[in-house]
Amino acid sequence: MEKENTNGGSVYVTVDGRFNPVHVSMKGTGEEGFLEFMREDVERALKETEMPAMGMMYYNVPDMGIVPQLREGNNGDYLQRLEKAMDGHGIELHRYLRLSEVLYCL
Repeated sequence: MEKENTNGGSVYVTVDGRFNPVHVSMKGTGEEGFLEFMREDVERALKETEMPAMGMMYYNVPDMGIVPQLREGNNGDYLQRLEKAMDGHGIELHRYLRLSEVLYCL
């Protein structure tokens, strides 16, 4: 993959109970960006009749050029592609929270 952006940033991913990505964003950075990202999923979850089994995570990335691009259509393998890229560069997951834990704290 060609490096398109050598600026640092963050990658935020929400996964379902089977760790399939349901929401991916690269808007924002760090904890502030993560809070905004979580807010979107919390608002959706509060509209549901049952608590969705989901988790939210993010990586801080020093070079966004190493982050796999989202594809048109199905991105069911995005988490695997992202983890492979992060592992290959020694970047560890910065945070993982279950949606139920976030809602409990409200």
